[in-house]
Amino acid sequence: MYARRCSLLFSLFLASPAYSVLLVGAEVPPFATSSAGGSGLAVEILQEAAKRLNESSAVSVMPFARAMAVTMQGTDIFVTPLGRVASREEKYQWVAPLMDEVFVLISHKKFQARPLSREQVDRLIIGVMRNSVGEGLAAEFASATIDAVPMEATNAKKLAAGRIGAWVASWNTALYAQREAGLAAEDLVRGEVLMRTSLYVAASLKMPQQEVQRWRKMLEKMRKDGSIEAIEKKYRYEAP
Repeated sequence: MYARRCSLLFSLFLASPAYSVLLVGAEVPPFATSSAGGSGLAVEILQEAAKRLNESSAVSVMPFARAMAVTMQGTDIFVTPLGRVASREEKYQWVAPLMDEVFVLISHKKFQARPLSREQVDRLIIGVMRNSVGEGLAAEFASATIDAVPMEATNAKKLAAGRIGAWVASWNTALYAQREAGLAAEDLVRGEVLMRTSLYVAASLKMPQQEVQRWRKMLEKMRKDGSIEAIEKKYRYEAP
């Protein structure tokens, strides 16, 4: 009986994950959204990787700024989707890229039917999401007025109403926010590309290297076997 009990305990030990981690989604639709208890393109990729690694697939989706702060301060956290930009480079371990994205100037066809360029945004009111890459990019336009809001869907509504003259966001985020606001995606006019980046799964700096490598290998495997591409299609992701 004792031998059988030891054997069972050993089997359970082998079946359980070696290291417990917390999965965090930084809310920016369509990549991570708090709706339905936490969903989105990047969140689903993270959940699928967790299942294959015998980890809990529960993802806590929280406001973007909070998600970044929690991950920086923690020791065992994976977060997605973070744009890999210079100001964040030393604050996280960059586990694996999920998809490429572009941050663009966006106008509404009713007010500005031709694609906007950098030279045209002086003295415009530019809508951005607070603490986003878009806010940092918009800050480069010295003569423009920045209007920062918590959610991109608010910018979609403001653009449609003519309350902002331009919108700086990632293109897929803008398309999703437009639909989320009940507006036609066809009304958005994609202007000049301000930045190209890759959206990543990142980890706390204190995350053990063996754990980072374990997740990196799984995400690379999912890329090769087509799993990530299948999830991208589900969310109508548009490659830059």
